[in-house]
Order: sequence, then structure tokens, then C-alpha cells
Amino acid sequence: MTPSATDLWRTQGSPEAHVLWDMVEGPMPRGLLGVGDPDVHRIHDQWTMFLGGFATQFRNRLYRATLPQGSDLTSRAWDFDTDRRGRVAALVPDPPRGSWDAGGMHTPSYVPAVGEHGERIYYTGRSTSKHYGPKSRYAIGLLERQNGEWVRRDSPVIVGDDHRSSVLEPFVVYADGRYRMWYLANPHEIGPGEQPDYELRCTQSEDGRTGWTPPVVFADTSEGFFDNAVVRRGDEWVMLLARGSNLHGTPDFPAQGLWWMTARHPSADRSDWSTPKRLLDTDAPGTPEWFGHGTYGPALAFEASTSTRATVFFTGTRRAPRWPLLSLQRLTRLRRPPVPSPFYLATGTITVDLM
Repeated sequence: MTPSATDLWRTQGSPEAHVLWDMVEGPMPRGLLGVGDPDVHRIHDQWTMFLGGFATQFRNRLYRATLPQGSDLTSRAWDFDTDRRGRVAALVPDPPRGSWDAGGMHTPSYVPAVGEHGERIYYTGRSTSKHYGPKSRYAIGLLERQNGEWVRRDSPVIVGDDHRSSVLEPFVVYADGRYRMWYLANPHEIGPGEQPDYELRCTQSEDGRTGWTPPVVFADTSEGFFDNAVVRRGDEWVMLLARGSNLHGTPDFPAQGLWWMTARHPSADRSDWSTPKRLLDTDAPGTPEWFGHGTYGPALAFEASTSTRATVFFTGTRRAPRWPLLSLQRLTRLRRPPVPSPFYLATGTITVDLM
């Protein structure tokens, strides 16, 4: 898949891209340095977003934000849960020291209550101090809603294997009497100078905790997909697929952006899905700087179940120089320099018609 001359977003006139939270330009919720991995659902008639965030205590945690009822999906009026001091409150306490996810939690995937199974949030947990590179390790865990509180399970539900030791970026739906999970499997999270080695897999479980079936390859390394999102629309299902953004500004990195496809059922069998179509080409001229190095962590929402008008949420990687030069550029414009970081992320939306 090479860069496209025209993607769906541009074909429809490049509807305004809305930034919600931006590490460089702001705003940023009090207590957070960065936020991403949006997962959007209508819960009890209110739009709700679960996110991963990097706290001012330098911890990766999970958070929740909600829109006031009646607000449009493109609104910037998302309210985070906060503590008594007005700082953003995490969904659960930090994992214990030495646990499999002690390094941090991110990429939440919410699943509503089904029968005897309560609400769930699947997430990526990091066991290592290293965020990327050969010494980084990730697995997939689970939060369960009990007596009005989110409770973390002590052990992961999905782990890597000898060939691909890290698993991350879960997306889970309940369909056909089973929990179905798509997730990324890779040797490790890529670091500076490395090229992607991504395999998107799918597995199933009756109770969503144990008995996961042997995973099938849903998208192989040649396609380069990093993560996905799946939403029901009328009598079909829509899937968004994202490639991993070029976090480290690596030369000759594969083309970036979003793709979409449809199926009658949220099948683990790739042949049941239509051919992917390019929704967003972030390498094309005119791409806003806040997602100029690619997007990941997509979410998809429709105001009505049969609507073709979709709001697409994602994390964008800013096209920006390294911190010293970026800070100098901002100071010369009398702007505050950003917090030192190897890369800069933003979370926002675009709107498209998925006909």
C-alpha cells in the first residue's frame, strides 16, 4: 500500500480536523502530560471515552472522559473524572511493584456487560522500564466492574510467544456468544531507526478471561497494521485499521494513515471482510502538523446506528523537530516550550461519510 493521491477524507473536502488534547499546543487536562488511545462508546445514553494517559508523576494510567448529554461528537467539551483537587483521576490504582503491568497501562478497550459478565476494559500492560526496543515487554490485561468500581485482575489474559514476545493494542467485541479480540503481536515495540514488524491477530473466548483460541493472523507483516477498531452500523460492521505512526522520525518508514472495511459479522476470518479502502493518508501534502507523522489508536462513532456520517477519533504523532529545536522555535514566537519528550502526541477527530 503506497501513499494515495487522494484519500476519502480529502475526497470529501478535508472536513475540519479538531484537536482535543495536544502535548505541544494544549490544552491538556490537569495532571496529564499526554493522552491518547481513545476508545469511544455510548453508555447509558452518554458518550464516554476511555483513554491512556501519561501523568505528571510519569506514570501511564487509564482514564475516563464523558460528553455532556446532547453534545455533538466533535465537541471539545469532554470532561475527565477528577479527584477532590481537580486533577484527573485514574480508573484504578497503579499496579503493584514487580507485577506484570507495573510499567504502566494504556490502550483501553471497553466491552459492555453481557449476561452474567459485567462491564470489562481490556488494556495493554508493560512489565519493563523500557517503553520500546528489544528489552520492552507487553501483555494484555483486564479490568472488571464490581460494585461500581473497576477492579484489576492480577494476571494477564493474553501473553506473547517465543516468536513475538509482546502483545498489545487489544480491541474486543462480544458477538456470536464469544468475546473476540484483535491485538498486535510483535517481537518488541520498535525504537528509533527500526522498521515495523507488526502482525495483527485475532482470538476468541467464551468467558473473555480464559480458554482463548489459538490466534489466527488477521493482517500479516506486509500490510503493517498496528491496531484497529470495530463498530456495528445497522446490519453490518465497520472496521478501522491504522498503521503504527512514525514516532521516532525514522527515514523510509512505511506509508501512514487509516483504512476502513466492512463485513456482515465481526469475523475473525479476514476473507469475510471487504478490501481495505484508504480513509486517511497522513503522508499527503497538507496534512495538519499534529498528525503529520501518522495516526494510531483509532475509534469510530456514529450519532445514529444507521448513519453514514462517522466521527473518527485517533492519536496523532506531531511532525516536529526534536525538543531543543522545537523549544527554540516556540520561544522565538513567545510560546512556552513543551515538556521534553522523544515525540509529541495529540488526540483529535475528523469526520467522514462512510457510504
